[in-house]
Amino acid sequence: MFPTDSEYILLYFVYFSVFVYFFLGLIFTKKTIYKVNLTIFMVYFLYVLYIFLDEDNFKGGNSLAILFYGAIFVLTHIVIYGIIELIKSFRKK
Repeated sequence: MFPTDSEYILLYFVYFSVFVYFFLGLIFTKKTIYKVNLTIFMVYFLYVLYIFLDEDNFKGGNSLAILFYGAIFVLTHIVIYGIIELIKSFRKK
């Protein structure tokens, strides 16, 4: 069961965008940081997919909690990756 509300569509777009960013970074730069980030991303993507496929998780008003669990992983990953890249850019100067 995949929810199709606007909030979930936005979450799917964020997951797709992050996947494309790390995948293209892996293809064009061949840096191991993209391989590590893509591996981490795929692990929690599979976990969220497992949660989304179980329709019992959406019963009893739990859809917002499931949305939160789906968003917290990807947003935390983006923030941590952004902080690391920011620190790297300051060290280069």
